[in-house]
Amino acid sequence: MKLKPWTITLADTENLHPHEQSIPQAVARIAEDIAQKERFIDPVIVDAETGLVVDGTHRVEAAIRLGLGKIPVYTVDYMSPRVVLAGWGRAASKNISKDELRGLFGRLGFTESMASYDARFIWSDGHVIQVKHSGELSTKQVYEKLSIIDQSLQHLGIAYVRDSDVEELVKQGKHVFGYLLRPLKKEEVVSIVKQGYRLPPKSTRHLIDRRPMYINCPLEILRSSDAVEKFTEFLSEGVWVELGPGAELDRRYDEKVMVFYREDLAAFYPEKLLKLVKSSLKQTLR
Repeated sequence: MKLKPWTITLADTENLHPHEQSIPQAVARIAEDIAQKERFIDPVIVDAETGLVVDGTHRVEAAIRLGLGKIPVYTVDYMSPRVVLAGWGRAASKNISKDELRGLFGRLGFTESMASYDARFIWSDGHVIQVKHSGELSTKQVYEKLSIIDQSLQHLGIAYVRDSDVEELVKQGKHVFGYLLRPLKKEEVVSIVKQGYRLPPKSTRHLIDRRPMYINCPLEILRSSDAVEKFTEFLSEGVWVELGPGAELDRRYDEKVMVFYREDLAAFYPEKLLKLVKSSLKQTLR
């Protein structure tokens, strides 16, 4: 699959390759939302050259479940600095003893490390433990073992936060315990997908410069025989509104966001977003 980068278009779902495993409940919820609204809300972020799904695994699988052969995508050059690969930190509301944690990661083959790490555990008392796997494992294998740690610690009330926020949240006492996974490289993500594998959920977080959102494309367009032409016409009848970094939509976005707006679709926008969009449009017209 090779498409022109930095373009909003339609792509065949069979040519899209998610890099993370999906959560079945999330796929079901999104599929139900799409079917109920009869709209595909946000375009999936896709690498133009490889078809790697940068962001939107659950939307792709929801579309397949609904029998959608084509879906809206925003194509990017994954290796471009306009696409930033970050991660998710884990912050816990309940504590775990150092000895209990040592027993857990020890059984999985991890040992404590003073230098590089596969996982870094932080307590509100200032204690830090870094661990690295003792074997010669691939990135995929290491992350599979880290996923077992994730699953084993869910009873602590794990919240997923920006990786850059974990240490400060724990230091301030807002969470008693937290941890970080080793940052991935883009080349590792691409390699895993090319091998036909997927990373565990919440392995990556991507920032996409000028991320397009809320196109609200009707499903009837996606199911039509001339879907590409109708989709192009649909987009031509709206405007793009830029929201700066820090916009709080369905979550906080650290990058610039481009919201597609059409007056006839106002009912499909969350009330808070609608106010932001209309305020921005008024300032533009001044």
